[in-house]
Amino acid sequence: MSMTTFPERTDAAQTATAGKDYLIHVNKGRSDVEPDWLLIGGQRTGNLNRKADELDASHKTSGGWACHLPGLKSWGIDLESVVLLNDEGAHYLEAAFNAGRQVHLKFEYPDKSYYTGWGSITEFSLNTQHDDVATISGTISGDGPLSELQRDEEEDVGDTGSSDTTETTDHDTTDGQEDNP
Repeated sequence: MSMTTFPERTDAAQTATAGKDYLIHVNKGRSDVEPDWLLIGGQRTGNLNRKADELDASHKTSGGWACHLPGLKSWGIDLESVVLLNDEGAHYLEAAFNAGRQVHLKFEYPDKSYYTGWGSITEFSLNTQHDDVATISGTISGDGPLSELQRDEEEDVGDTGSSDTTETTDHDTTDGQEDNP
């Protein structure tokens, strides 16, 4: 097999990312200091919602215009996953819901940076339509703030960031011509 090297795009700010590459993990460890992250399998959607309450600061001398200030902030995750019968992550969420326990979550970006936070599972539904795969859906309402965006140090080790190399067979090339071994 030969190696084909692909260039890195220099205007990376213009590169869109695929939603399939954002993943949610739940901490099955003993604490949030040394987490043991478990991927929730079968994910279809995992929407991270952040908002602030809207405070009405309008007054008689605002020239007839409404004025608003941000109030209390909150976050939550709306999740839908295909039911995978032996998925440990889904079983963990169900157990936490049934026990009324909060969960410690990691919302991971495609570049492996992530947010963490504690939340309560406020909805956990099993959807079994006759013409579709079975899914679980739910809402996790945040308790307190999300962490700052972070990255594990060990994830950076060995990452050169210069190009993407993919191993290909001898007949695969970037210009469509066959390689001669």
